[in-house]
Amino acid sequence: MKTKVTNLLTSEELIFVNDLSLTENIVNAIISNSKTTGNLLNVEYRDKIKQQFPIKESVSTITGKAFAYCEAKDLHAKFI
Repeated sequence: MKTKVTNLLTSEELIFVNDLSLTENIVNAIISNSKTTGNLLNVEYRDKIKQQFPIKESVSTITGKAFAYCEAKDLHAKFI
């Protein structure tokens, strides 16, 4: 599956091709942007990010498609 994570302030887009959830791919984007990619597989570090930067998943009532949003980092994710 492909996931597009967009920074809503800068319009920077990251594409992830994997079977992870929208939330997990936002965590990947946060880790990539903070230049700590050595922690991509560190479960404790990923959990810490999820606690520090809450991520909400929802389904659009208009399109019926799932999306996720991290308000603290202004990141939006959707499957493409």
